Amino acid sequence: MIELSRSGSSSPASAMTDDRRRSPRVQLLSRLHGTTVSLDVPVKVVQMSLGGMAVETTVAFPVGAVHSFSITLGDGAVAELTGRVVHCRNTAPAGEPPLYLVGLEFVDGDDGGDSGVVEDIMKKVR
Repeated sequence: MIELSRSGSSSPASAMTDDRRRSPRVQLLSRLHGTTVSLDVPVKVVQMSLGGMAVETTVAFPVGAVHSFSITLGDGAVAELTGRVVHCRNTAPAGEPPLYLVGLEFVDGDDGGDSGVVEDIMKKVR
């Protein structure tokens, strides 16, 4: 089962919360894991909403780039999502290996079905 919280925390992902968001964020305590499909780079999903998600990864993603992600849910189901990078910042302390917090805005995939997939994921994690 995926644990979650709607309250803020001291993690880097909590710094992403502000009033400009159209959808409430779900802070994932037991993180979802996935990979970028084209780059085969592992990511950890730390926040998700109907409009986007925040992931942690060791690779910087250029702002504006569109990537597809294969996300594995707690029950073993796999979801494919497409997102446009809206920000990417290194959150690692000085002298540590880089750890990037990447904010993504969902965009409909080729079949236009991402919004339904995101709704299904949100139902499972609530």
